[in-house]
Amino acid sequence: MGLELPLCGNFPHAESPCCAWVGSGRAALWVLLRHLPRPRRLLVPRFMCDTVLQAPARLGIPVARYACDDQLRPLLPDDLCAEDTLLVADYFGLTGTAARQAAAGHAGVSVLDATTALFTRSALPAFYSPRKFCGTADGGVAKAPFPLPQLPERQDSSAGKSLFLLQRLESGAAAALPASQAAEDALNGEPRRMSPLTRRLLQAYDFAEIARRRTENYTALHRRLRDINRLELPDTPPSAPFCYPLASGIPGLRDALVDAGVAIPLLWPEVIEATPAHSAENRLARTLLPLPLDQRYSPADMERLADLILGG
Repeated sequence: MGLELPLCGNFPHAESPCCAWVGSGRAALWVLLRHLPRPRRLLVPRFMCDTVLQAPARLGIPVARYACDDQLRPLLPDDLCAEDTLLVADYFGLTGTAARQAAAGHAGVSVLDATTALFTRSALPAFYSPRKFCGTADGGVAKAPFPLPQLPERQDSSAGKSLFLLQRLESGAAAALPASQAAEDALNGEPRRMSPLTRRLLQAYDFAEIARRRTENYTALHRRLRDINRLELPDTPPSAPFCYPLASGIPGLRDALVDAGVAIPLLWPEVIEATPAHSAENRLARTLLPLPLDQRYSPADMERLADLILGG
C-alpha cells in the first residue's frame, strides 16, 4: 500500500492551455518569457530574490534593476520604454494594487511575479510558486491570457527531493533542514514540467481552507500590530497572504523572536549586499520581519506572537 491522499481538487490555478504546471517558479517565468515578444531588456525589482534572474539568463535577455519606495511601491526608471518587459511583484499577496498600477503605466509588456501571492488572480501574465504555501518540494505555475504551448521537454521527478517532507513530519524541522536545502538547490537545474508527485500533492491539499486560515491569522495579527507597523497594510487582505510583513524598527526584535522559537527568514540577504545602505530596498531587507501566519497556526497562536512582539 502507498500513501492514500485525499482529492480536494481546489488548487487556485487549474491546468489549461493558458495555465502551465512546471517544476518551479523560475521555470514558470522561463515559460512566460518564451511566449512573449523578445524585449530589449527585462526590468526586475531590486527587492527580489536573485533566483528570478535565472530565466532571463537562460534566454539571453538583458536585465536591469529598479527601485521601490518604503511601501514596496515600484519606482520605475526614466528610461523605461515600450521595448522593455516590466516585471512587477505582488509582495506577500498584499501589494497587487501597486503592481497593477505600475503595469498600467507601462506602454510595453508587463509580467507579475506572484511567487509569494499564490491566491492572487491576475490579468497580466503571471508566475506562481505553490511550494511557498504548502508542503511540496517543487512546483511552479505559469499563467497568461494566451496559450502557452512551448513547455519544457522533460518532466521533473520529485520523489528524491521530497525526503525532507517525511523527515520533517517524523523528526522535526531541524532534522529535515539538510534535505530541504538539497531540494532547494535542485531547483536551479534546467526548466522541467511538473512531476507526477507534485501534481498529486497539489490535488490533495485543501486550498480553500489554507486561504481561510491564512486570512484569519493575518486579520488577528494586523489588529494587534497595525499601530507599530511602518508598512501601510490593508485591514482585509486582497488575497490570502504569504506572511505578515512587519516593519517596526524595534531594535533586536528579530533575534528576540528567533530566541523565542519563532522562525523568521531573511528576505532576501542578497539584496543587502547589492543595494546602497540608505536605499528603501536595503532597509526593508534588513528590517522587514515576515511573520508566519500559515495554516499550521490559529488566531490564538497569532495572539501569542503579538504578545511576544508587544511585550504583553
